[in-house]
Amino acid sequence: MSQQQIIVYIEEAQLIAQKINNHSLYLAKMVNNSFTVIWSARLPKATTNNSSYQYKNTFDISTPSFMVNFTNTPMQEGDITFTSGGKNRPINTGQKTTLDEYGVFSPATNGGIPEDILINNQLPANPREILLDSKGYCIWVNCSGGMSIGATTMTPKNQFQLWFGTTQVTGSLIPGNVSNAYVVTVNDGESKTITYNDSGAWVPGEPAIRLTADQITALHARVNKAVAMAA
Repeated sequence: MSQQQIIVYIEEAQLIAQKINNHSLYLAKMVNNSFTVIWSARLPKATTNNSSYQYKNTFDISTPSFMVNFTNTPMQEGDITFTSGGKNRPINTGQKTTLDEYGVFSPATNGGIPEDILINNQLPANPREILLDSKGYCIWVNCSGGMSIGATTMTPKNQFQLWFGTTQVTGSLIPGNVSNAYVVTVNDGESKTITYNDSGAWVPGEPAIRLTADQITALHARVNKAVAMAA
C-alpha cells in the first residue's frame, strides 16, 4: 500500500486571482515518465461532491492497489476525453494480466517486476492501456501510442504534478497548453509541503509568514469578498 501526502498553501493574492479566473487546482500522477490524465481536482467554488481550494489544501494519497483497462479511442492534440473499451481489472504492482483477443483481461497473477504492472496484450489494433486507482478513477492513459502484441509495462512513479487551469472533470486528458506546473516527488510514507506564493511561483515549504487561525479566517473573508465583487 502507498500512503503519501501533499500540502499546498495558496497565498492571498493568488487565491483571489485563481478563483476570479475560475481556475481549478489539479493533481496528476506520473506513470511511465509522463503525466496524461487529471487524477484529482479542487474547484474554485465548492459543489455538492467537490470541495474548493482554500489557503491550505491537503491531498491525502492512498493507492492500495490499481486497476487496468484499455481504450480504442483515437487520440489527437486537443482531445480531452476518451472511452474505456473493456471491464476494469484489479491488479497490484508486481502482478501481470493478459488482455485476450476478445478484449477481456485475465485475473491478475504474481510473478512480475515489483514496481511494474505488466499486460500481455493479445488484442489487435494497438489498444491504449489505461491505469486506474482502486476506486476506478483514471490515473493515466497511453497518449503516445498503443500496445503491440506482446508484453507492455506500466510503472507508477512517486512524482506528482500540480497546476491551475480552466475547469475540467477528473479523468479527462491534461491539455497541451498547461503552464506553470510544478512536479514534486513524494515517496511512500512522506508528506511534502508546497506554497503557491503571491507572485505566482511554486516554492517548497510553508509560506514565509505563518498565519494564525484567526488570520486565516480573516484571509478567507477577504478572498470571498474580492471574488464576489469581481463576479
